[in-house]
Amino acid sequence: MKKKISITFLILYTLASFAQKNNSSRDTTYIKLKFYKKIFKKKITVNDSAKIKIIDGDTLILVKNFKKFRRKASRIKDISFEHKTRSYMPLWQYKKRHKEAITKQDTINFKFKKNDTLILISNKDFYKNQKRISVPYEQKDSTFLETYKDVVYKKYNSLGNIRRGKKEFMRLWEKPLKIYFAPGLNNYYKKAIKKEVKKLSSIDSLKIYFVKNINKSNYIIYQINNISSVKYSKNIRENKYINYYINWSKGRIYDAKLEINLIQNGTIDKKENANILIQNFYQTLGRFFPTSKLPCNNIFSECYSSNKKLTEKDLEIIKYHYSYGICKFTDLKTFEENHKKAKEVIKNGGKMKFTHIY
Repeated sequence: MKKKISITFLILYTLASFAQKNNSSRDTTYIKLKFYKKIFKKKITVNDSAKIKIIDGDTLILVKNFKKFRRKASRIKDISFEHKTRSYMPLWQYKKRHKEAITKQDTINFKFKKNDTLILISNKDFYKNQKRISVPYEQKDSTFLETYKDVVYKKYNSLGNIRRGKKEFMRLWEKPLKIYFAPGLNNYYKKAIKKEVKKLSSIDSLKIYFVKNINKSNYIIYQINNISSVKYSKNIRENKYINYYINWSKGRIYDAKLEINLIQNGTIDKKENANILIQNFYQTLGRFFPTSKLPCNNIFSECYSSNKKLTEKDLEIIKYHYSYGICKFTDLKTFEENHKKAKEVIKNGGKMKFTHIY
């Protein structure tokens, strides 16, 4: 099946806001020279020239009375308070995707990160014409991030270590989930799933619908027992109770099957069945793994329990997974490098943004 592929670029260098604080004084700040001239309407003197420095092509001048500058600047409407964002792509990737020759100006704008040469693309027509959204980096504390990395990447998960040489990638649904309840699925389980879906309504980028036509679905939930024997997934083999199978391409989940097999477990209470079904449902929203870093009553806890519920921590993990404030579809190493870079930029007074191109 032909699929539309969306590409996500990380803005490698998002410059600081219009001002860069000097550590020597809270009211001493570097601002753009053109703003200085527009606001203070004075010529640059010899003494002023000693206060000038250039950062990434922007000429900045040291201002000692920043509060005064802000008061004056607030009266001028056409002043932009941020540097223009610059986006880069690895040179090898650029050559692979685009036929345009590398110009002299391109080489002047080159940046180097470890073993990669980065080419500026925010001045290219193909970039300007693409639909994209830039979102500020979403900061989280280290405790949350380590839990998130275990749920998404199995960083600490002792139940399913990553095979040597194999990287675990972030996976999520880009297109809406269209859930189809197969004939024979008990109404009790249908209601349980619908109830959980309502709890996810606040996540804008995770859309879930219910459809009555199997051909319009990309997610099927079905039940096998002595009456119903239709198996909708050949990939769910030797299932003795409840299991699922998801398909993805380049990290984008596009199909899921969730099976509840009651042939050998017909005497188990419906409430217990529903709870285990719900736990598996939540795992299919991002190929999430159980973690030891959450209490037993949490959906994503590795502790076995038939009395789990979606806690605030669980919901926070799902919201963050579908947040645009992080770079999507990365492996663990890249994920951690992105966070390290973002924190450095913010620590130095800058702003970090992720641009998602589609």
